[in-house]
Amino acid sequence: MILRFAALGILLAGAVVADDDASRAKLMGSWELTDAGKDPQIWTFQAKDAKGDVIHVTNVAAQKTLMEFDCDSFGHDCVVKDNGKTAKVSLYYNGPKLIQMETRGPLICKRAFVITGEGDTMELVWEIFAPSAKTETLHFKRVSSAAH
Repeated sequence: MILRFAALGILLAGAVVADDDASRAKLMGSWELTDAGKDPQIWTFQAKDAKGDVIHVTNVAAQKTLMEFDCDSFGHDCVVKDNGKTAKVSLYYNGPKLIQMETRGPLICKRAFVITGEGDTMELVWEIFAPSAKTETLHFKRVSSAAH
């Protein structure tokens, strides 16, 4: 009896991991901001290896590249330039969400990218922890299904 429950648990865990992998794959591509009254911006995610463990991330706003970097998805720090200023960024998955933590001087920012709908929309929950607290949710639509 215990063996059956253990086997069932393993099967269910495998299904959850497969679900997360499918959601993570849907994130790859380019996403354009759809919120009215906000400056235009596009986030692009490209898997740099077969497993998708290393991700190439680009953020373009007003036709200016604000951030472009490669980083693994295991939470290791990567030194990047964010709008010309040096910052440390780490990426990791929390289930199907890609979490980006950024530290630039006293600024600590968390971005959570999550696919919504049928995979054609994305939400970006953007939180600033220091020096002040602020949370904002931005909405994006897919403009390409795979980054080139």
